[in-house]
Amino acid sequence: MNLFRFYYMNKYIYCAGGFGREVYDIVIRENSVKCRSQHVFFIDDFLLAGSEFYGTKILSFSEMLFNINSDDEVIIANGEPENRRILWEKNKACNVKFGKVIDPSAIVVDSAIINPGCIITAHVIVASNARISENVVVNVSSIIGHDVQVDAHSVISSMVNLGGGVHIGAGCYIGMGVQIKEGVSVGDGTIIGMGSIVFNDIPPGLIALGNPARPMRPNIDKRVFGKH
Repeated sequence: MNLFRFYYMNKYIYCAGGFGREVYDIVIRENSVKCRSQHVFFIDDFLLAGSEFYGTKILSFSEMLFNINSDDEVIIANGEPENRRILWEKNKACNVKFGKVIDPSAIVVDSAIINPGCIITAHVIVASNARISENVVVNVSSIIGHDVQVDAHSVISSMVNLGGGVHIGAGCYIGMGVQIKEGVSVGDGTIIGMGSIVFNDIPPGLIALGNPARPMRPNIDKRVFGKH
């Protein structure tokens, strides 16, 4: 009797775009390091089901639901916090299992918590007692300091530095190269513009930027890259 049963687990990457390709590459690197065996599919609401993207088959959402197994995992590969929230709720309503993707080059200490749906990309550092909530993206070479809390659906861009005890609210977007002083809080649904230096708390629902970062206007559209 073979006690080491070999089987494939499917991983579904929701959104076939540039960030989807990046997530796909991380999954492949994870597989090679951890000796996993996973079939990878893309899910997209706007591209033709049955076609291919990045050499991988695209399925519709309904096709995924028809084929998904209890061990299969969904990862949302969208860079807009509000879109991430919407797609999370859509999948959650169908009781799918959310996976998490952590690049092998990332450093995540044992006391840090990475929740389902998270994407931790290359060369990220997640320090002691940090907590990354559901469906968060932490992009390349960012530093998540000790005791940092990042709430659900937020996106931390590349080369961001969050000092110890920083709190990032739900559905936030922290732009490339942002630095946030230790102990500072950023409210839900706020965008911090690229290269900003944040010394003081930023209230929820705003767009802030500069050095020092200052609120500029409300984040009415809840969009980072323009309306879609």
